[in-house]
Amino acid sequence: MANVLMLAVILVGLLLVPLLGGSVSRLGELRLVQPWLVFVGLGLQLLITTVLPDLPVGPARVIHCLSYGFIGAFLVCNRRLPGVPCFALGTLLNVVAILANGGTMPARRGALQTAGLAQDHAFENSAVVAHPKLAVLGDVFGIPSWVPLANVFSVGDVLIDAGALILILTTCLAPPAPSEEPEPEPSEVA
Repeated sequence: MANVLMLAVILVGLLLVPLLGGSVSRLGELRLVQPWLVFVGLGLQLLITTVLPDLPVGPARVIHCLSYGFIGAFLVCNRRLPGVPCFALGTLLNVVAILANGGTMPARRGALQTAGLAQDHAFENSAVVAHPKLAVLGDVFGIPSWVPLANVFSVGDVLIDAGALILILTTCLAPPAPSEEPEPEPSEVA
């Protein structure tokens, strides 16, 4: 559910880059390994939360857990990029909470109420869970409902967002890569 928060963090990061003297175009120099993995993982999450929200709980939970396998594989493949270790730790914390609760991220009822969210479907990727395990890792924070696109989020989500911000700022504020062609030597004046 914290995808909206991540989009806001990414937008803030991109807005900060020029203010700090960097270049957003440097993001084009990032060489991601196996980027399709993250798209499949996020696509599976979108499938169960938006496209097929009334999918029976059992298959939805399996797909939810499977989606993190793709995302985890992407993070392992790209572990050397700046911010990815932080992103991976946040993802791991979320996965642990989700697996401990049978495929659903446990949400604090008060956080859902703060965000003005109701549970409308049989399966919710984040929901109040009877007798939650590792509840502290769940969606315990809520963005107030008066904020556009209010939502709930976890400690893992905060780490994921921090990792995304580190990746953006480190990449965009880095000095430009040296050109492949050597610069001509200045001619000597005699």
